[in-house]
Amino acid sequence: MTEKRPEIGQAIKREVRQRCGFGCIFCGIPVYHYDHISEYSTVKQHSAENITLLCGYHHDLKTRGQIPTEVVRIKNQEPVNKPQGETAPHTLFYYGNSARIVAGGNEILTSDRSVSALKIDGHSLVDFELVEGQLMLNMDFRDKAGEAVLTVRKNELVHSTHLWDYEFVSKTLTIRERRGNIYISITFSPDKQSVILAKGLVSHNGIDVLFDARGLCILNNRTMLSGNSVRGIDTAISVGVSGPNSPPSAVHIDVSRGPYDQQEAISWARKQMSRAKINSNATTPRIDHSMIAPGTKLTWMSIAFMPYPWALDTCRRPR
Repeated sequence: MTEKRPEIGQAIKREVRQRCGFGCIFCGIPVYHYDHISEYSTVKQHSAENITLLCGYHHDLKTRGQIPTEVVRIKNQEPVNKPQGETAPHTLFYYGNSARIVAGGNEILTSDRSVSALKIDGHSLVDFELVEGQLMLNMDFRDKAGEAVLTVRKNELVHSTHLWDYEFVSKTLTIRERRGNIYISITFSPDKQSVILAKGLVSHNGIDVLFDARGLCILNNRTMLSGNSVRGIDTAISVGVSGPNSPPSAVHIDVSRGPYDQQEAISWARKQMSRAKINSNATTPRIDHSMIAPGTKLTWMSIAFMPYPWALDTCRRPR
């Protein structure tokens, strides 16, 4: 009877990812296998020193003996991403003329037109761009210093390597600033022409946005949006400053700049999220649960967004 191989521990996987620059040691793409340099059947154990990251192509070459073990061992000490500070581009095969974005439990649908799910000060953090009849994904997430963390340009994904951990499992990329602190977690599903911003705390120009499957919160002024569906407009959620020539948005939220107690705001947001319904399969425009901070200027584009007439009446102020 063949002895079942134990799974590689999470701590070992993380150590390997960090050492290898979060990508294949040969080509640098951030989609990979955990490969035993000396075969597991020989060493009979998992050790970080004997495990490296190989993409499917280079893993296959090693398995077929086209890359000698000693070459892998040498390259393991000099992974291609380390001096670059970022991964090699990875192509996401989005195609077709319709797409879906879910951002903090809010659904954005589009057909035959470009759409941004979230803009801060006129800068799009995630959008689908119509290029020659095909909708292609763009993203731009940065740290508070303005350094790129994750970018997607017309389906080409690149992420930095300077944060604590980046983990790509199946369709989901999770980026952590430190243990227990998720910067962002995104599920890419080109086969369904959808992208889901599942969880995160991201910033741009001093505006902080916390989200999970239950809602999206602007922490600076404690504004929460949840359970909404948007269709047929250029921008779903616009936050901060927007120029006079900016395209229309479904909802625009003005945010006053200045210091605030972020930890207190996070505690408030998580409390409100715990009360919200998860909008896992939104199909019609609606507002299940929205909270608007006192004094916040909030503008709904009712034709494009199509909230029910009682939508604003259901917005509750935080207590």
